[in-house]
Amino acid sequence: MRTVLEPQVDAANHLTRRWCDIAGDGDFVVSGAGLWPLLGLMASAAKGRARTELEDAIGMPADTAHSAALELIDTMRHARDLSAALGVWVKRTLPLNSDWLADLPRGTVDLITDQAALDTWADQNTGGLIRQFPLQVTEDTVLVLATALLARTSWREVFYETTMVPESGPWQGMSVPALSRTTGTAWCTALLDGPQPITRVIVEGRGDVDVHLLQGTGTPADVLATGLDALTGAVEVRTQLPAGTDGPGLTVREQISQQERDQLRLTLPPFDVRSKHDLCAPSSAALFGLTAAKTNGDHFPGISPAPLSVEQGVQDVLARFMRDGFEAAAVTAISMDVRGMPPPPTEHRIKVYTATFDRPFGFLAVHRPTGLAIVAGWIATRPPEPPPTRPEQRAAPRPVDSL
Repeated sequence: MRTVLEPQVDAANHLTRRWCDIAGDGDFVVSGAGLWPLLGLMASAAKGRARTELEDAIGMPADTAHSAALELIDTMRHARDLSAALGVWVKRTLPLNSDWLADLPRGTVDLITDQAALDTWADQNTGGLIRQFPLQVTEDTVLVLATALLARTSWREVFYETTMVPESGPWQGMSVPALSRTTGTAWCTALLDGPQPITRVIVEGRGDVDVHLLQGTGTPADVLATGLDALTGAVEVRTQLPAGTDGPGLTVREQISQQERDQLRLTLPPFDVRSKHDLCAPSSAALFGLTAAKTNGDHFPGISPAPLSVEQGVQDVLARFMRDGFEAAAVTAISMDVRGMPPPPTEHRIKVYTATFDRPFGFLAVHRPTGLAIVAGWIATRPPEPPPTRPEQRAAPRPVDSL
């Protein structure tokens, strides 16, 4: 795993980390990788307090955010087991600044038509995992920005379906569906020396996406933060564990075997977790730099001469850990409307209108070459139900160029 991350990857991971801080202790999954590019594109076009808040949210100057956001999208688009699409939809009457449009990928911008068109875009760019666009356009919506991510990989070594009955913790005494395997990949096991020790097991995908399983005694935010810090080398990662080592859910013991390599015996419940996040909720808006942008005013002159304000922000994200592989998808969308100017005179309505008005253990899905955390999540106090049978495998779709 890389320990020197590209600035935009490090910044997106940091947003994921801070999002996990407020996600609570129930089941959840978030994708900072899906949201960060949108905030970057908005920051580069913002002014005043909205610009300052968005800079704080993305962790870099707004002047460099536009190119960094597009670079992150491009990195995900060209990955093997990960794809990304960027979509921008506008009302026909909204003027857009050519400088802001110039660097957007070809086929990114389209007109707002109806909800069905947005649903089709979400469905196509998540391989059918998210069939409905999470944001509902309104009569006032003049601009929609969205990303769609899809990660889908098969395991290098298969799991077997079984059950387990935990002897302690919130699932104690319950028969829990489980996946189990014994492999010669003991090197994928590590203790992370965070504020509290964390056991990490990397489950390798066949391509360039792995899943990091994280277990510890801290809060979900603490456990996931330590796992994210390990991607940068900010915490010590101990992989050479001597016999006698104990960690959260981990023991290392010597045993007589006919195998020449150290063995890893891994058991965990399969999971299927989905979350929908209101990015403009009072508990979230400050984290994502959207507090000022939601108020009436001319916040994004870099996008349009019309006085744009954020109308809605939503993310729909899911992750599934199955016997034969892992898949995750996220659609993140932010819409804008026009506020802060008096209604134009009736005789100039059209003309003036064009000038105005998203035991518990944690997990990260990580793009191995870059260290980007695609999704982060927590499986909490209830045994997960067995996930549905994996649909027929399809290659990760590339962004639709006809948009």
